[in-house]
Amino acid sequence: MRPLFTWLMPALAWAVVLWRTPTAFATRANRALWGGFVSIALGVSVRPEAVESGLAQLTQVRDVTLLLKHLAGVGAAYFLLEYVQAVRRRPEGRGAARGRLLFTCAAALALTLLFFLVLPHDYDGAFGIDAHYGDPGVAAYLGVYNLVFAVATARGAALFWANRASVPRGAVRLGVTLLAAASATGLSYTLYRVYFVLSSGDATELDADGKPVPLTDTVCEMLPALMIVLFVLGVTVPPLGTLVGYVRDQYALWRLYPLWADVIGAVPQVVLGTPSSRLRDLLTPGDRSVDLAHRAFAIRDAVLVLREDTPTGGGAVLLDASEDLARVEARWLRTAVLHRTRDLPAPAPPAALTGAATGGRTPREEIAWMLTVAAAYRNLGDD
Repeated sequence: MRPLFTWLMPALAWAVVLWRTPTAFATRANRALWGGFVSIALGVSVRPEAVESGLAQLTQVRDVTLLLKHLAGVGAAYFLLEYVQAVRRRPEGRGAARGRLLFTCAAALALTLLFFLVLPHDYDGAFGIDAHYGDPGVAAYLGVYNLVFAVATARGAALFWANRASVPRGAVRLGVTLLAAASATGLSYTLYRVYFVLSSGDATELDADGKPVPLTDTVCEMLPALMIVLFVLGVTVPPLGTLVGYVRDQYALWRLYPLWADVIGAVPQVVLGTPSSRLRDLLTPGDRSVDLAHRAFAIRDAVLVLREDTPTGGGAVLLDASEDLARVEARWLRTAVLHRTRDLPAPAPPAALTGAATGGRTPREEIAWMLTVAAAYRNLGDD
Protein backbone atom coordinates (compact mmCIF):
# COMPACT_ATOMS: atom_id res chain seq x y z
CA MET A 1 0.00 0.00 0.00
CA ARG A 2 2.90 2.36 0.74
CA PRO A 3 4.15 2.68 -2.88
CA LEU A 4 0.58 3.38 -4.02
CA PHE A 5 0.18 6.20 -1.51
CA THR A 6 3.70 7.53 -2.01
CA TRP A 7 3.64 7.93 -5.78
CA LEU A 8 0.12 7.60 -7.15
CA MET A 9 -1.56 10.04 -4.77
CA PRO A 10 0.78 12.99 -5.52
CA ALA A 11 0.44 12.33 -9.25
CA LEU A 12 -3.34 12.28 -8.96
CA ALA A 13 -3.49 15.42 -6.83
CA TRP A 14 -1.11 17.44 -9.04
CA ALA A 15 -3.01 16.34 -12.13
CA VAL A 16 -6.17 17.88 -10.67
CA VAL A 17 -4.25 21.05 -9.72
CA LEU A 18 -2.99 21.47 -13.29
CA TRP A 19 -6.44 20.73 -14.71
CA ARG A 20 -8.11 23.33 -12.48
CA THR A 21 -5.43 26.02 -12.85
CA PRO A 22 -6.89 27.81 -15.94
CA THR A 23 -10.14 28.52 -14.06
CA ALA A 24 -8.67 28.61 -10.55
CA PHE A 25 -9.58 32.22 -9.79
CA ALA A 26 -12.82 32.58 -11.72
CA THR A 27 -15.11 32.20 -8.69
CA ARG A 28 -14.87 31.82 -4.94
CA ALA A 29 -15.67 28.11 -5.24
CA ASN A 30 -12.97 27.63 -7.88
CA ARG A 31 -10.38 29.39 -5.72
CA ALA A 32 -11.22 27.27 -2.70
CA LEU A 33 -11.24 24.04 -4.69
CA TRP A 34 -7.91 24.81 -6.33
CA GLY A 35 -6.36 25.82 -3.00
CA GLY A 36 -7.62 22.62 -1.41
CA PHE A 37 -6.02 20.42 -4.04
CA VAL A 38 -2.78 22.40 -3.91
CA SER A 39 -2.71 21.73 -0.15
CA ILE A 40 -3.47 18.04 -0.65
CA ALA A 41 -0.82 17.76 -3.36
CA LEU A 42 1.80 19.42 -1.16
CA GLY A 43 0.87 17.23 1.79
CA VAL A 44 1.19 13.92 -0.05
CA SER A 45 4.26 15.03 -2.04
CA VAL A 46 6.53 15.08 1.02
CA ARG A 47 6.15 11.32 1.52
CA PRO A 48 8.86 10.05 -0.90
CA GLU A 49 12.19 9.50 0.84
CA ALA A 50 14.08 11.62 -1.69
CA VAL A 51 11.82 14.59 -0.94
CA GLU A 52 12.18 14.08 2.83
CA SER A 53 15.96 14.05 2.70
CA GLY A 54 16.10 17.00 0.31
CA LEU A 55 13.90 19.17 2.51
CA ALA A 56 15.85 18.16 5.60
CA GLN A 57 19.13 19.26 4.00
CA LEU A 58 17.57 22.48 2.72
CA THR A 59 16.04 23.53 6.05
CA GLN A 60 18.52 21.82 8.40
CA VAL A 61 15.49 20.39 10.25
CA ARG A 62 15.67 16.62 10.02
CA ASP A 63 11.90 15.94 10.36
CA VAL A 64 10.55 19.12 8.76
CA THR A 65 8.32 17.04 6.47
CA LEU A 66 6.18 16.21 9.52
CA LEU A 67 5.33 19.88 10.01
CA LEU A 68 4.84 20.50 6.30
CA LYS A 69 2.48 17.52 6.02
CA HIS A 70 0.33 18.73 8.89
CA LEU A 71 0.32 22.37 7.78
CA ALA A 72 -0.83 21.21 4.35
CA GLY A 73 -3.57 19.19 6.04
CA VAL A 74 -4.74 22.26 7.98
CA GLY A 75 -4.76 24.25 4.74
CA ALA A 76 -6.77 21.54 2.98
CA ALA A 77 -9.27 21.55 5.86
CA TYR A 78 -9.70 25.32 5.58
CA PHE A 79 -10.21 25.28 1.81
CA LEU A 80 -12.66 22.39 2.16
CA LEU A 81 -14.89 24.52 4.39
CA GLU A 82 -14.53 27.51 2.09
CA TYR A 83 -15.52 25.39 -0.90
CA VAL A 84 -18.57 23.84 0.69
CA GLN A 85 -19.77 27.28 1.82
CA ALA A 86 -19.27 28.64 -1.69
CA VAL A 87 -21.20 25.88 -3.43
CA ARG A 88 -24.04 26.00 -0.89
CA ARG A 89 -24.76 29.62 -1.88
CA ARG A 90 -26.53 30.29 1.38
CA PRO A 91 -25.96 33.29 3.65
CA GLU A 92 -23.85 32.64 6.72
CA GLY A 93 -23.34 34.50 9.95
CA ARG A 94 -21.49 37.77 9.98
CA GLY A 95 -17.78 37.17 10.43
CA ALA A 96 -18.03 33.42 9.80
CA ALA A 97 -15.47 33.48 6.98
CA ARG A 98 -13.06 35.56 9.08
CA GLY A 99 -13.59 33.19 11.99
CA ARG A 100 -12.63 30.19 9.88
CA LEU A 101 -9.50 31.97 8.66
CA LEU A 102 -8.47 32.99 12.19
CA PHE A 103 -9.12 29.45 13.46
CA THR A 104 -6.94 28.02 10.70
CA CYS A 105 -4.13 30.51 11.26
CA ALA A 106 -4.21 29.88 15.01
CA ALA A 107 -4.01 26.13 14.44
CA ALA A 108 -1.11 26.52 11.99
CA LEU A 109 0.73 28.80 14.43
CA ALA A 110 0.14 26.37 17.31
CA LEU A 111 1.47 23.46 15.26
CA THR A 112 4.57 25.43 14.26
CA LEU A 113 5.33 26.53 17.83
CA LEU A 114 4.76 23.05 19.24
CA PHE A 115 6.92 21.54 16.51
CA PHE A 116 9.93 23.76 17.18
CA LEU A 117 9.58 24.25 20.95
CA VAL A 118 8.16 20.98 22.27
CA LEU A 119 8.57 18.06 19.88
CA PRO A 120 11.69 15.88 20.03
CA HIS A 121 13.68 15.83 16.79
CA ASP A 122 15.94 12.82 17.20
CA TYR A 123 14.80 10.93 14.07
CA ASP A 124 14.64 11.77 10.38
CA GLY A 125 11.45 12.12 8.37
CA ALA A 126 7.78 12.44 9.15
CA PHE A 127 7.66 9.10 10.95
CA GLY A 128 10.18 10.16 13.60
CA ILE A 129 7.30 11.24 15.79
CA ASP A 130 6.12 7.62 15.93
CA ALA A 131 8.77 6.88 18.58
CA HIS A 132 7.34 9.46 20.97
CA TYR A 133 3.58 9.01 21.14
CA GLY A 134 3.67 8.97 24.93
CA ASP A 135 5.26 12.41 25.06
CA PRO A 136 2.85 15.15 26.28
CA GLY A 137 4.15 17.56 23.66
CA VAL A 138 3.45 15.05 20.91
CA ALA A 139 -0.04 14.50 22.30
CA ALA A 140 -0.68 18.28 22.25
CA TYR A 141 0.69 18.63 18.72
CA LEU A 142 -1.39 15.78 17.30
CA GLY A 143 -4.40 16.94 19.30
CA VAL A 144 -4.37 20.31 17.51
CA TYR A 145 -4.08 18.74 14.11
CA ASN A 146 -6.70 16.04 14.70
CA LEU A 147 -9.15 18.60 16.09
CA VAL A 148 -8.84 20.86 13.03
CA PHE A 149 -9.12 18.00 10.56
CA ALA A 150 -12.00 16.33 12.40
CA VAL A 151 -14.01 19.57 12.63
CA ALA A 152 -13.46 20.40 8.95
CA THR A 153 -14.28 16.94 7.60
CA ALA A 154 -17.30 16.50 9.88
CA ARG A 155 -18.77 19.84 8.84
CA GLY A 156 -17.88 19.22 5.21
CA ALA A 157 -19.61 15.84 5.24
CA ALA A 158 -22.73 17.29 6.89
CA LEU A 159 -22.99 20.29 4.56
CA PHE A 160 -22.29 18.37 1.37
CA TRP A 161 -24.87 15.74 2.31
CA ALA A 162 -27.46 18.36 3.25
CA ASN A 163 -26.86 20.17 -0.04
CA ARG A 164 -27.74 17.10 -2.11
CA ALA A 165 -31.47 17.87 -2.00
CA SER A 166 -30.97 21.23 -3.74
CA VAL A 167 -28.84 19.75 -6.56
CA PRO A 168 -30.48 18.37 -9.72
CA ARG A 169 -30.30 14.65 -10.26
CA GLY A 170 -27.48 13.38 -12.40
CA ALA A 171 -23.74 13.97 -12.52
CA VAL A 172 -23.79 17.07 -10.28
CA ARG A 173 -25.67 15.31 -7.49
CA LEU A 174 -23.35 12.31 -7.80
CA GLY A 175 -20.39 14.68 -7.49
CA VAL A 176 -21.78 16.26 -4.31
CA THR A 177 -22.47 12.79 -2.88
CA LEU A 178 -18.87 11.75 -3.57
CA LEU A 179 -17.60 14.92 -1.87
CA ALA A 180 -19.72 14.08 1.16
CA ALA A 181 -18.29 10.56 1.13
CA ALA A 182 -14.75 11.95 0.85
CA SER A 183 -15.31 14.21 3.85
CA ALA A 184 -16.80 11.34 5.84
CA THR A 185 -13.79 9.20 4.91
CA GLY A 186 -11.46 11.94 6.18
CA LEU A 187 -13.36 12.06 9.46
CA SER A 188 -13.25 8.26 9.74
CA TYR A 189 -9.51 8.33 9.18
CA THR A 190 -8.97 10.92 11.90
CA LEU A 191 -11.05 9.01 14.43
CA TYR A 192 -9.48 5.68 13.50
CA ARG A 193 -5.98 7.13 13.66
CA VAL A 194 -6.60 8.44 17.17
CA TYR A 195 -7.97 5.07 18.26
CA PHE A 196 -5.10 3.20 16.60
CA VAL A 197 -2.42 5.33 18.26
CA LEU A 198 -4.04 5.11 21.69
CA SER A 199 -4.51 1.35 21.43
CA SER A 200 -0.98 0.73 20.14
CA GLY A 201 0.85 2.17 23.11
CA ASP A 202 3.40 4.94 23.39
CA ALA A 203 6.39 3.42 21.61
CA THR A 204 7.35 1.83 18.32
CA GLU A 205 9.97 -0.60 17.13
CA LEU A 206 13.23 0.45 15.53
CA ASP A 207 14.49 -1.13 12.33
CA ALA A 208 18.01 -2.42 11.67
CA ASP A 209 19.23 1.11 10.93
CA GLY A 210 17.84 2.46 14.19
CA LYS A 211 14.94 4.30 12.54
CA PRO A 212 11.38 4.15 13.92
CA VAL A 213 9.12 1.66 12.23
CA PRO A 214 6.02 3.68 11.23
CA LEU A 215 3.14 3.13 13.61
CA THR A 216 0.56 2.45 10.94
CA ASP A 217 -1.51 -0.29 9.35
CA THR A 218 -3.40 -0.96 6.14
CA VAL A 219 -6.43 1.04 7.25
CA CYS A 220 -4.30 4.07 8.12
CA GLU A 221 -2.78 3.94 4.64
CA MET A 222 -5.99 3.12 2.79
CA LEU A 223 -8.36 5.74 4.21
CA PRO A 224 -6.35 8.86 3.19
CA ALA A 225 -5.86 7.40 -0.30
CA LEU A 226 -9.58 6.67 -0.54
CA MET A 227 -10.40 10.18 0.65
CA ILE A 228 -8.25 11.75 -2.08
CA VAL A 229 -9.70 9.48 -4.77
CA LEU A 230 -13.26 10.37 -3.69
CA PHE A 231 -12.43 14.08 -3.72
CA VAL A 232 -10.96 13.77 -7.21
CA LEU A 233 -14.02 11.87 -8.42
CA GLY A 234 -16.35 14.36 -6.74
CA VAL A 235 -14.93 17.31 -8.66
CA THR A 236 -14.44 15.45 -11.96
CA VAL A 237 -17.76 13.62 -12.28
CA PRO A 238 -19.86 16.76 -13.13
CA PRO A 239 -17.53 17.98 -15.94
CA LEU A 240 -17.06 14.37 -16.99
CA GLY A 241 -20.84 14.11 -17.33
CA THR A 242 -20.73 17.18 -19.58
CA LEU A 243 -17.96 15.57 -21.62
CA VAL A 244 -19.93 12.34 -21.94
CA GLY A 245 -22.95 14.33 -23.13
CA TYR A 246 -20.80 16.18 -25.66
CA VAL A 247 -19.36 12.91 -27.03
CA ARG A 248 -22.84 11.35 -27.15
CA ASP A 249 -24.25 14.30 -29.09
CA GLN A 250 -21.28 14.35 -31.47
CA TYR A 251 -21.74 10.64 -32.14
CA ALA A 252 -25.46 11.19 -32.78
CA LEU A 253 -24.65 14.03 -35.21
CA TRP A 254 -22.19 11.75 -36.98
CA ARG A 255 -24.83 9.00 -37.31
CA LEU A 256 -27.49 11.42 -38.59
CA TYR A 257 -25.18 13.09 -41.10
CA PRO A 258 -25.67 10.78 -44.14
CA LEU A 259 -29.47 10.96 -43.95
CA TRP A 260 -29.42 14.69 -43.16
CA ALA A 261 -27.02 15.48 -46.01
CA ASP A 262 -29.15 13.60 -48.54
CA VAL A 263 -32.49 15.11 -47.53
CA ILE A 264 -31.23 18.72 -47.31
CA GLY A 265 -29.62 18.21 -50.70
CA ALA A 266 -33.11 17.44 -51.96
CA VAL A 267 -34.90 20.05 -49.79
CA PRO A 268 -32.27 22.74 -48.98
CA GLN A 269 -34.83 25.29 -47.75
CA VAL A 270 -35.27 23.46 -44.43
CA VAL A 271 -31.73 24.33 -43.29
CA LEU A 272 -31.19 27.38 -41.08
CA GLY A 273 -27.86 29.05 -41.75
CA THR A 274 -24.93 27.49 -43.54
CA PRO A 275 -24.99 23.69 -43.89
CA SER A 276 -22.34 22.01 -41.79
CA SER A 277 -19.94 19.19 -42.60
CA ARG A 278 -18.78 16.17 -40.65
CA LEU A 279 -15.35 17.70 -40.05
CA ARG A 280 -16.85 20.99 -38.89
CA ASP A 281 -19.15 19.07 -36.55
CA LEU A 282 -16.21 17.31 -34.94
CA LEU A 283 -14.25 20.55 -34.52
CA THR A 284 -17.15 22.48 -32.95
CA PRO A 285 -16.79 22.81 -29.15
CA GLY A 286 -19.50 23.47 -26.59
CA ASP A 287 -23.01 22.17 -26.13
CA ARG A 288 -24.15 20.23 -29.20
CA SER A 289 -27.62 19.26 -27.99
CA VAL A 290 -29.30 22.21 -29.73
CA ASP A 291 -27.56 21.45 -33.04
CA LEU A 292 -28.58 17.82 -32.69
CA ALA A 293 -32.22 18.77 -32.17
CA HIS A 294 -32.08 21.17 -35.14
CA ARG A 295 -30.68 18.43 -37.33
CA ALA A 296 -33.40 15.95 -36.35
CA PHE A 297 -36.17 18.49 -36.93
CA ALA A 298 -34.61 19.56 -40.24
CA ILE A 299 -34.95 15.97 -41.39
CA ARG A 300 -38.56 15.91 -40.21
CA ASP A 301 -39.29 19.21 -42.00
CA ALA A 302 -37.77 17.75 -45.18
CA VAL A 303 -39.99 14.68 -44.81
CA LEU A 304 -43.05 16.95 -44.64
CA VAL A 305 -41.95 18.87 -47.74
CA LEU A 306 -41.38 15.65 -49.65
CA ARG A 307 -44.83 14.36 -48.65
CA GLU A 308 -46.43 17.57 -49.88
CA ASP A 309 -44.52 17.15 -53.14
CA THR A 310 -46.24 13.86 -53.99
CA PRO A 311 -48.73 14.13 -56.86
CA THR A 312 -52.38 13.32 -56.21
CA GLY A 313 -52.97 9.70 -56.99
CA GLY A 314 -49.24 9.04 -57.44
CA GLY A 315 -48.02 5.52 -56.92
CA ALA A 316 -46.61 4.65 -53.57
CA VAL A 317 -43.34 2.81 -53.02
CA LEU A 318 -43.84 -0.95 -52.77
CA LEU A 319 -42.44 -2.20 -49.50
CA ASP A 320 -42.15 -5.47 -47.64
CA ALA A 321 -45.02 -5.73 -45.17
CA SER A 322 -42.70 -7.31 -42.62
CA GLU A 323 -40.41 -4.25 -42.44
CA ASP A 324 -40.53 -2.11 -39.32
CA LEU A 325 -41.64 1.52 -39.55
CA ALA A 326 -38.11 2.95 -39.34
CA ARG A 327 -36.99 0.90 -42.32
CA VAL A 328 -40.21 1.75 -44.18
CA GLU A 329 -39.56 5.47 -43.69
CA ALA A 330 -35.90 5.08 -44.61
CA ARG A 331 -36.71 3.24 -47.84
CA TRP A 332 -39.32 5.83 -48.82
CA LEU A 333 -36.89 8.67 -48.06
CA ARG A 334 -34.18 7.08 -50.20
CA THR A 335 -36.63 6.78 -53.12
CA ALA A 336 -37.98 10.31 -52.62
CA VAL A 337 -34.48 11.81 -52.55
CA LEU A 338 -33.56 9.88 -55.68
CA HIS A 339 -36.66 11.23 -57.45
CA ARG A 340 -35.73 14.77 -56.45
CA THR A 341 -32.27 14.41 -57.98
CA ARG A 342 -33.99 13.43 -61.27
CA ASP A 343 -36.44 16.36 -61.08
CA LEU A 344 -39.30 13.95 -60.46
CA PRO A 345 -42.01 14.32 -57.82
CA ALA A 346 -41.56 12.19 -54.72
CA PRO A 347 -43.62 9.00 -54.59
CA ALA A 348 -46.55 8.87 -52.23
CA PRO A 349 -45.55 7.59 -48.78
CA PRO A 350 -46.64 4.04 -47.98
CA ALA A 351 -49.86 3.52 -46.05
CA ALA A 352 -47.77 2.25 -43.13
CA LEU A 353 -46.39 5.76 -42.72
CA THR A 354 -49.55 7.74 -43.34
CA GLY A 355 -51.58 5.57 -41.02
CA ALA A 356 -49.10 5.34 -38.15
CA ALA A 357 -47.53 7.90 -35.86
CA THR A 358 -43.81 8.09 -36.51
CA GLY A 359 -41.30 10.34 -34.84
CA GLY A 360 -41.62 11.63 -31.28
CA ARG A 361 -43.59 14.09 -29.23
CA THR A 362 -40.49 15.58 -27.60
CA PRO A 363 -37.08 16.57 -29.03
CA ARG A 364 -35.48 13.61 -27.26
CA GLU A 365 -38.01 11.18 -28.75
CA GLU A 366 -37.67 12.74 -32.21
CA ILE A 367 -33.88 12.45 -32.08
CA ALA A 368 -34.12 8.81 -30.99
CA TRP A 369 -36.54 8.05 -33.86
CA MET A 370 -34.39 9.81 -36.45
CA LEU A 371 -31.34 7.90 -35.29
CA THR A 372 -33.26 4.68 -35.86
CA VAL A 373 -34.32 5.85 -39.33
CA ALA A 374 -30.77 6.98 -40.11
CA ALA A 375 -29.41 3.55 -39.16
CA ALA A 376 -31.97 1.87 -41.45
CA TYR A 377 -31.19 4.39 -44.21
CA ARG A 378 -27.48 3.60 -43.96
CA ASN A 379 -28.13 -0.14 -44.04
CA LEU A 380 -30.24 0.23 -47.20
CA GLY A 381 -27.15 1.51 -48.97
CA ASP A 382 -25.46 -1.82 -48.27
CA ASP A 383 -28.32 -3.90 -49.67
